[in-house]
Amino acid sequence: MLPYGVGFGVVALIGPALPDPDRLGLTAVALAPALLTAPALANAIGGRMDRTGALVVGSVGMWLMLTLTQGPAAAAAAQGAMLPFILGAGVTSVVPMLPQVIRTIAQRIGDAAFVVLIAIALSAANGLNAANGLAALALFVTVVASAVIVARIGGVDLGSALAGAGSRDPAVATGLAVALGGSAAVPLYSAILLLAGSALLALRNRRKAR
Repeated sequence: MLPYGVGFGVVALIGPALPDPDRLGLTAVALAPALLTAPALANAIGGRMDRTGALVVGSVGMWLMLTLTQGPAAAAAAQGAMLPFILGAGVTSVVPMLPQVIRTIAQRIGDAAFVVLIAIALSAANGLNAANGLAALALFVTVVASAVIVARIGGVDLGSALAGAGSRDPAVATGLAVALGGSAAVPLYSAILLLAGSALLALRNRRKAR
């Protein structure tokens, strides 16, 4: 819950200074569940897939509950944004014992949905500028920092906490932002930050393994 609390704190502080479309994009990222492929990410950065999967499921529950409080339009948008990932990465995270063939098919559905929504983000991310880039950075840093704190308090390994609590799924956030009439700029910046951070952690973990 702490990562969501600090995320909404950032929205409350920074959101009013942004144009309405960018504020909706920032809110969509703050609402988004953890990266739905986080178990695979955890494996790459030295975390545990099972523990990360449990954190992802918890973040999905929080996301749905918080999105419902935003009104009927947000709830309808949430269903549309989430469905491809429930069928894809979400299923394989929650039910890791599925046969490999079914897991592969489900993962490809999720991958296809991710590519489509990132393409939407690129085409709809009008007005990329320093303001929404800094807003995305502030949200990213605070959520990651809160995940580190949660890991220390709860005794969760850092890799699992970062992947399962300190990430926000940029594709789901993009779907929600676009459905609500917001800008995809902040979700796109968030995707870049998540990709860069994940790559650095994966490289660090690989060097440690040697």
